Amino acid sequence: MRRIRQMKKMKWLAVAMSLVVLLLSACGSKAVPAAGTAQPSSAPDKAALDKKKIKMVVGGKGFSEQYLLAQLVGQLMQKNTDYDVSINESGFAASSFINQAMKDGKVDVFVDYTGTGFLNVLKGKLAPEDTKETVYKKVKEGYEKELGFTWLEPLGFTNTFTILLREEKMKELNISTFSDLVKHAPNLVLGIDNTFYDRQDGLKGLSEKYGYKFKDIKQMEIPLAFPALAEKKIDVLVAYSTDGRIPALKLAALKDDKNYFPPYYAAPIVTLDFAKKYPDAVQVINKLAGKINDQTMSKLNAKADVEKRTVADVAKEFLIENGLIPKK
Repeated sequence: MRRIRQMKKMKWLAVAMSLVVLLLSACGSKAVPAAGTAQPSSAPDKAALDKKKIKMVVGGKGFSEQYLLAQLVGQLMQKNTDYDVSINESGFAASSFINQAMKDGKVDVFVDYTGTGFLNVLKGKLAPEDTKETVYKKVKEGYEKELGFTWLEPLGFTNTFTILLREEKMKELNISTFSDLVKHAPNLVLGIDNTFYDRQDGLKGLSEKYGYKFKDIKQMEIPLAFPALAEKKIDVLVAYSTDGRIPALKLAALKDDKNYFPPYYAAPIVTLDFAKKYPDAVQVINKLAGKINDQTMSKLNAKADVEKRTVADVAKEFLIENGLIPKK
């Protein structure tokens, strides 16, 4: 009898303990999901945490279009990846400097131009039959072999150098091509920036190709050169064809009738190691491929240089309007 009483006592004790557990669960715990249902995890996703620890820097060279391109790529990555993406806003003086920064791990992504890379970095020579597609192929292969960098998909626009005059001066001289300018050059003052003076595709080669001998040559920063041309302090200016100040200041571009300048197809560049490690980031960057034509780039530049809006705001507006980042 005593043994039976002990067994009953243990049975009731077990029942009481079960009731206590149930009460505690109802008061202080979440309901237990049914078997086979997905259980939400309170711990953050490990892969997401790891990505947030990876820093990526987007850079550019030191002029408005490059600042804009850095913002476009940087903001796109910030909104579409989990990486810690920052934008270097200081600007590098030339391709050689930003290439070195890439090698040193100080920059992970930047946009450059195929003609610049092929002639000034790889020291290549254009063939008469070269097109923007063949130059892109050559520079991509050359960078991968010699630098360990790779060019991603082109953005869609070509920003070549061009020779600018005031519209009224162009009509007065009755010229439309680089060759037409030759006979007038001895009476005209040319403005160029410092980098164009030293480039392989710069002043020396241009003068040899066309036979230019200008009255005077003034080296000046491009932001100062445009008003100097508009105010007749110089007569001719070598600048980028997508510069937004060209229509704003009623300037006109001559035609490079001997095709001295190569195609300058704009495309992002990353290291081969970056492309291998972060294919998801590359996929995001390539969302810009084909989204920007010559006219669009010129308008974006004008918003920054003529309307004096910040490059960050101009880039954000473009990305939102094209559905590349959310409005918020």
